[in-house]
Amino acid sequence: MDKYNHYNIDFFLADDQFVEWVHSGEPIQGTRWEMLMNSDPAARAEMEQARLLILEWKHLPSQLSDQKLSDNIQRIMTSVDGRDEISTPFYAAFGIWYKIAAVLLLTVGLAWLLTRKNSSTKDYTYEKLTAGSGSELVEIANDRNADHEVALPDGSKITLSKGSRISYSKHLLGDSTRDVYLKGDAFFSVAKDKKHPFLVYTGGLVTRVVGTSFKISSRGADVSVAVKSGKVAVYRMQESENDQKEGLLLVPNQKAEYISEKNLISKKLVENPVVLQGQEETLSFDYVELPVSKIFESLEKAYGIRIIYDAETFGNCNITIPFREEPFFTKLDIICRTIQAKYVVSGNEVVISGAGCN
Repeated sequence: MDKYNHYNIDFFLADDQFVEWVHSGEPIQGTRWEMLMNSDPAARAEMEQARLLILEWKHLPSQLSDQKLSDNIQRIMTSVDGRDEISTPFYAAFGIWYKIAAVLLLTVGLAWLLTRKNSSTKDYTYEKLTAGSGSELVEIANDRNADHEVALPDGSKITLSKGSRISYSKHLLGDSTRDVYLKGDAFFSVAKDKKHPFLVYTGGLVTRVVGTSFKISSRGADVSVAVKSGKVAVYRMQESENDQKEGLLLVPNQKAEYISEKNLISKKLVENPVVLQGQEETLSFDYVELPVSKIFESLEKAYGIRIIYDAETFGNCNITIPFREEPFFTKLDIICRTIQAKYVVSGNEVVISGAGCN
């Protein structure tokens, strides 16, 4: 503790171990800081001021890492300490508050600049997107208490949820791409036109199709796209022409979720998978003494969802189950209960595990 024989608030602000202890939120009992206060009670006031300042810095709206913030604090403290040797009596009395003001100014200033940078490059609100479209737009808002169907000039149909709105070009049929801007939720049934891709801009996500049906839901800047038929490509909005279009290809019963805060897109299964179009009449879910492998194969074909399991483990499982209109996951749950197995959803697949049938 000799280091603290001539302590002041500077010592504590510049001490890495003290800063780490404050950030940890651990009690003072049993620490070296309790020993210091017991040996010299006058240290209490200086330590408490330093602790409060460190907590204040921690909760400032800064996007700097702790290490960068610590480095900047140390640099300022060092540079100001160098001037203290030739400071006037005024600065000798108020030098610590001068240092504190400098550190706070640096922290808040850098946080403000980073916030401005992020907001200027990632502002994908409906209002910003439509204002920057460069086209004369038609806007339709659903102010009703129920869904509202909108027919576009190209034959596409959009079912707008309550409180949602879309905008599209007045020259939709003459543009090279069919661009639509969405705020809220909507179900799209897009007319096929291979020469004119259909693009939906929602938050920071772009959905590209030729002819298919899908639903887009948005909550603020977060977006999800669920496919019912056809194929859909989704990718993040490009911030510049040099950015690569990193995205996902979705097929029926798959969805993409875009989390704006992390700028990430993930692929998952929809909450309630439906039988693929064209499969309704050709498949039967009335299983009689059928190997479970054949049942899984039937479900994969009906819903387009890959089911992973150990064929050898479940090779002796033959079951009889007369399914009707049960949802996909209900069917799966009943099958797993019958063969004493369980399933988990992993991304856009289902994984079956268990001991198998005796």
